[in-house]
Amino acid sequence: MFELGVITDEISLDVEKSVSVAKELGLDCIELRSCWDKNVKDLTDVEVLKIKNIAKRAGLRVVCVASPFFKCSITGPAEVKEHMGFLPRVIEITKLLDAELVRGFAFWSMKDTSKYWSPMIGKLREAADLCCEEGVVLALENEYSTIVGTGKESRRAVEEVGSKSLRLVWDPGNAFCAGEVPYPDGYVEARDYMVHMHVKDGVRDKSTGEVRFVAVGSGEIDYAGQFKALADDGYDGCVSIETHYRIQGDGEKSTRQLHAGLKKIMGDLGLKK
Repeated sequence: MFELGVITDEISLDVEKSVSVAKELGLDCIELRSCWDKNVKDLTDVEVLKIKNIAKRAGLRVVCVASPFFKCSITGPAEVKEHMGFLPRVIEITKLLDAELVRGFAFWSMKDTSKYWSPMIGKLREAADLCCEEGVVLALENEYSTIVGTGKESRRAVEEVGSKSLRLVWDPGNAFCAGEVPYPDGYVEARDYMVHMHVKDGVRDKSTGEVRFVAVGSGEIDYAGQFKALADDGYDGCVSIETHYRIQGDGEKSTRQLHAGLKKIMGDLGLKK
């Protein structure tokens, strides 16, 4: 059975507050992106160990370091160099936390994706090789604003890189934004390589095509089918709440509502946590 977690800054930038809420909700793990006033990649060792102790006291484990790695332009050599330069530190932070997943991306989307696909694969392979040497996994998230936005594109990227140290963060919400039917279409493509999952829901404005994020169960993504498939397929990784919307600007309230929708769907399916 899969675990349930949350990206802490969706609740609050205050890690202690976020962990307290996660514990109250009965979650299993946490994912780190922004902590207090810093991006996770910029945390000091003292801050990293503080977070580790906060999580340990709450009975939660850190499952993923959600870094911004390769959320940059592939046409900017200085940007790419900067990201390759901070990857070793992100790996170090991941290991200090006893985690194994380093979240990354596949560069900002370009008008002519085909022109930049091969260079992207080369840089992902270079990064995956470094992660392999250090004993961690580079978990590539399908992100609609990057070159790899769908489950289908994710599968292609992982298979072309050809490294066991490159796997997927499956994000149905991002696939939906990219124009793919997340379940079953995107999931069928991504499932063989997924090691982590984000959960958020959305509705598309029929006149503008723009997506608005909403609580799970009130949007257009078939999460009932998705969660049943996770259980049937024996997925035992983390499903991490990434709320992405705000009730009156309140991240905690929004996350609680999303969690309630998630638990209802799971309860209706007979999936107990």
